[in-house]
Formats: sequence, C-alpha cells, structure tokens
Amino acid sequence: MSLTTILDKASPSSFELVFPVVPQGTDLSTNRELSLNIYSTIIPGLTMDVDEERWQGAKFTQATGSLTFEPWNVNFIVDSEFKNWLVLYNWLTYINNNHDKFIEAYDDYVVDATLRVMDNYQSQVFTLFFNNVWINSLGELALSHREGEQLLECNASFVYNRFETRS
Repeated sequence: MSLTTILDKASPSSFELVFPVVPQGTDLSTNRELSLNIYSTIIPGLTMDVDEERWQGAKFTQATGSLTFEPWNVNFIVDSEFKNWLVLYNWLTYINNNHDKFIEAYDDYVVDATLRVMDNYQSQVFTLFFNNVWINSLGELALSHREGEQLLECNASFVYNRFETRS
C-alpha cells in the first residue's frame, strides 16, 4: 500500500469546533466566542420518519417528511484556567439557574456553531453548520491526583434545530 493511499483516507482527528458567540448574560459584553479543544465528537445521526401504507393488500413504506436530528455530544480538554468549562457552565446557568430564573427566552440562548473537518494536509474538506444550538448538559469533572492522568476532560451535549453540510 502506498503512502498516497494512506494519506487520502479520512482522519477522525482533523476537526475544529467554533461557537462565534456563547450567551452568558443579557449584557452583550459578557457574551464571548468559544473555540473548544475537542478530542472527540460525532457527527450526529438523523432519521426520516416513515409511515406504513397498504394498497391492494401490499404493504409499503413512505417518508412522512419529518426529520429528527440526534443530540450532539462533544468531548473536550479543559484548559488550565477552566475558562472553556466556565463559558459552558455560564451558558447553561444563563438558560436556567434553578434558583431565581427558570428559563430564558429561546432566541436569547441559541447560537450557531461550526464544525470544520480537514484532511491530512489541514485543508478544509467540508463544514457542518449547526443552527440554533444550545447546551443541554455539561458532564462531570474528575479531579484526581492519580499518576498518569494529566489531562482534565469533560463532555457536553448540545441540542440544535438542524445541521447542514457546506463545502
């Protein structure tokens, strides 16, 4: 197998996630851009709803037109000052702090996000554009002194209306 054949295959490690603005308050100066140092993510699945029909004793399925997008899970490395984790935490508690504000207006907490997928030469292959994204959950952080655990990792789950591919 030649080196060219190996290099032409898609690498699952060439990607970048950018949120142009992350809402954290009503004052626009508190909203910031976030580029997460993700070490893994998935391109979420999507499902077309189908309906079974019968005609003259035969059964067939057809699309009903409704498309369901699965949640988007992202695993990232927490930076040394916990800034990226705090941005996500503030976004989540901006939506609902479970104390004196139980829900923010939808248009005030959704943003768009871009996942860029690159080839082995770091040239952009395509982009996934996620529309009306908001954070649904922020995973736990395991603080530990155990030997060998040098990176602090966390995961987050996002909900969105749809995603589109762009070249």
